[in-house]
Amino acid sequence: MVLGVNGQDGSYLAEVLIERGYTVTGVARQAKSRWVDPTAFRYYQVDVAETSALTTLLGESAPAEIYHLAAVHGAAEYVYETGWREALAVNVAAFHTCLEYMRNFSPSTRLFYASSLKVFGLRPPSRIDETSPRISGCLYSIMKNAATELIHYYRRLHGVWATVGYYFNHDSPRRPDNYFLPRLAASIASQLTRGNPMPSVATLDFWCDWGSSREFMEATADLLLNDRPSDVIFATGHPVYAGALADELYNAAGLTTLARPVPPPEDAPFRADVTKLREAVGWLPRQRAADVARWILRERHSITLRTDAATRR
Repeated sequence: MVLGVNGQDGSYLAEVLIERGYTVTGVARQAKSRWVDPTAFRYYQVDVAETSALTTLLGESAPAEIYHLAAVHGAAEYVYETGWREALAVNVAAFHTCLEYMRNFSPSTRLFYASSLKVFGLRPPSRIDETSPRISGCLYSIMKNAATELIHYYRRLHGVWATVGYYFNHDSPRRPDNYFLPRLAASIASQLTRGNPMPSVATLDFWCDWGSSREFMEATADLLLNDRPSDVIFATGHPVYAGALADELYNAAGLTTLARPVPPPEDAPFRADVTKLREAVGWLPRQRAADVARWILRERHSITLRTDAATRR
């Protein structure tokens, strides 16, 4: 069962599981599937924030695995204060509903929860691993950390198989327009085609570890094959300075380089330790920021940069 199947991650995960021969149940609020072939899985229109509706669906479907990818979240400028109740209902309460279903009716079910880099604070440590302190620096991280505490509580007291994946930034052609990589790709496409106004990019003065949503979902499915639940960081381990990334892509497109506010720093202020991810799933994400941006350009704008390798998907 994939909660949030109409989102970027939920749709890719459903496709991964279908390709592997799973019987997949997808759950979302919309009337129909947005990305996934509706003939390839069972789709249910359910608001996961409604406890009774979700509990009924869990009982009827009896899933062997539950992936909680439903979330109220947004890009950097999103204000959670205005949608706090809805976010709490989806990001925490719906997850607790799944835990209670497992405790009361299905102890053999396995449960995954998607968390975030943000749980390690607004200024994360220079080296981030699964033992790094979780520091709630915003309302979103408060909710994600609360769900993680629920996992640890239910594992310790009730022996449930539940795990958390700390997702670093990951994008795809299905990511909404207001995220950085889609905006950067749209900016390049606009200048190449002159067909649309060029979207603005707020700043290029930051570091980020970007991966591919599709690859993260492949690793997520692999994680639930382990004998024991294991909390894992999902990242490439290769942070990129946004200004340098923009330079690379603009040069590949034959365009004038975007002006950066400051020269790129010598090194990233943080780096993910992906040792445990490699141990848990046996491989590491291969696509990095430039690869994902090129993927977005190909699928959303039909543009292949001159330095682009063969299409990966």
